[in-house]
Amino acid sequence: MEEHKTASGKSSLIDRLFGGDRILWTIIAILSIISLLVIYSSTASMAYRKAGGDTTHYFFQQLKFILLGFIAMIIIQRANYQRYARPKLLSIVFIAALLFMLLTFFVGVNLNDASRWLKVPILGVTFQPSDFLRIALIAILARQLAKRQVGIERMPLLPALTLRGWQKNPEKNINILTRNTIPILGPIVLACGTIFMSNFSTSAITFCTCWIMLYVGRVKTKELVKLLVLIAGVMILAVSVMYIFNIGRSHTWVNRLGIGTLVNQTEQTEMQNEDDNLQQEQARIAIASGGLLGKGPGNSTQRSNLPHSYSDFAYAFIVEEYGLAGAVTILFLYLCIFFRGIVIFRRCGTAFPGLLVLGLCLMITFQAICNMLVSVCLFPVTGQTLPLISLGGSSIVFTCMALGLILGISRQVKEQSLDRPRKESLLE
Repeated sequence: MEEHKTASGKSSLIDRLFGGDRILWTIIAILSIISLLVIYSSTASMAYRKAGGDTTHYFFQQLKFILLGFIAMIIIQRANYQRYARPKLLSIVFIAALLFMLLTFFVGVNLNDASRWLKVPILGVTFQPSDFLRIALIAILARQLAKRQVGIERMPLLPALTLRGWQKNPEKNINILTRNTIPILGPIVLACGTIFMSNFSTSAITFCTCWIMLYVGRVKTKELVKLLVLIAGVMILAVSVMYIFNIGRSHTWVNRLGIGTLVNQTEQTEMQNEDDNLQQEQARIAIASGGLLGKGPGNSTQRSNLPHSYSDFAYAFIVEEYGLAGAVTILFLYLCIFFRGIVIFRRCGTAFPGLLVLGLCLMITFQAICNMLVSVCLFPVTGQTLPLISLGGSSIVFTCMALGLILGISRQVKEQSLDRPRKESLLE
């Protein structure tokens, strides 16, 4: 009897600590182990330059943040999702995240000509507010869509876009603007707009995630097409103005898209093209030398030549050491995260938890695929890291927080403790 109690006690403790989708927990654990192997091997040469030859320095740094991430996941997945579903709380969190993001433009740490990080004064560590802002945006968008599920398929998202349309029925357009456009699209514009100033690719990924959430949230397709055309026009205009007046990283974006050479061949353009070409050329060499099974852990010959082999080009480094088999495995694991998200989404039944899970899974998967496409030279260099694998601090912790939210909802799905408010069903 004592043995049975002990065993059941252990089982209940494990359930409390690692509740929710067990398959998702397993995938996270596997990616974390792969991360430690990749970081230990890829940072060997950097350790001699920056860590006094201590080849374990970055390994233990990564291990520290992974452990912090797991602690955050365990705490968050134990929380009842209704606690953070309150509109006022979500608004406060979103505004706080937005203010942190705006602070980067004034007191942010500048790396690679971009101010994306804030330094925490007492702890002396840096974090990237955009990671926090993206999670807050997805949560507040899920909440706004959830409370409009009744009649959302007939709801206009945008007011008239012409002067004639406004003059025809100004009262109707004002109602659309105040009741739908500002509450739903306002957070997207604010978040993506502030991220856009320093990180074009992250802003684009965030907008695509939100656009799909709007589609799944049953917003009219016609309205979504109008939104897409409007945003595309605004983006082209904004980048053009920024490029002409040399604002932010506009020259880098234009050069990476291959337009800079056509528009204005300058020394800066040539240097940027050479740098990007060097990175992708070294990535091609790493991939080509990997073969089917790779060179084996720790046997990379490109770690000293491949720029950012521990972050932006981590996938290319994985292909070199673990070959095609390793590359397919990594892709499969990220697709499994997305698939498990879809499974949890379908089981939720109501809009807020379902859309929150979907948005967070899309965010992680899009970022991973973007890193892979850059690493295999099928996409311009973006600077996107490989979630849970690339060397990082706040990025790992915030990714784990996002996964903690997903796991928490999956736990409540299992326990059948999800709140199922009327008028918030995605199926009605």
